[in-house]
Amino acid sequence: MGISPIDERIIAHLGYARAVAARSVDPRCRGADREDLIAWGLVGLVQAANRFRDDGGAPFGAYAARRVRGQVLDALRQRDPLTRTARREFREARAQDPNVAPPFVEVSLDRCVQHGAEPRVAEACRSRQDRRWATVAAHVRALPRTERRVIVLSFGHGLTLREIGSVIGLSESGVCRVRSRALRRLRRCCDA
Repeated sequence: MGISPIDERIIAHLGYARAVAARSVDPRCRGADREDLIAWGLVGLVQAANRFRDDGGAPFGAYAARRVRGQVLDALRQRDPLTRTARREFREARAQDPNVAPPFVEVSLDRCVQHGAEPRVAEACRSRQDRRWATVAAHVRALPRTERRVIVLSFGHGLTLREIGSVIGLSESGVCRVRSRALRRLRRCCDA
């Protein structure tokens, strides 16, 4: 029993796909994260080998390179805590003012402790949060039903976007958009 043409393509292009994936990854990305992204690129190679048609005229290498880069970008987008719109707005703001601070990203305190960073929450911060809690709660109650459910499930119950989507019947990206919209509304209301 011989090797199938698809397997031959995959084997012949493994090094090429790894090189394409490595070029697609941010050079600051190191270690296991880098290897994970390169592995996603190899998944793209397998997908390309399965979908490639010889009658299209394009060589397999060019076809595979696009799929490998696309798979790496998909994996990076899944890891990015910001939506595409928020990321684009940050880039535009950074182009106008290079001193713009990086976007705020939610961080798990458990993860900080796990990596050796001891969380320090001052009593002043706690009292300031306590004073404003009634205002935030009132604004959460005023949100449209779907946005309110997403906020409660996300921050109150700690569900992931995928878990929330299965509860309310939306895709993961749909839940992400709803949560971003709700958070923007809450920030505007609390800043006013």
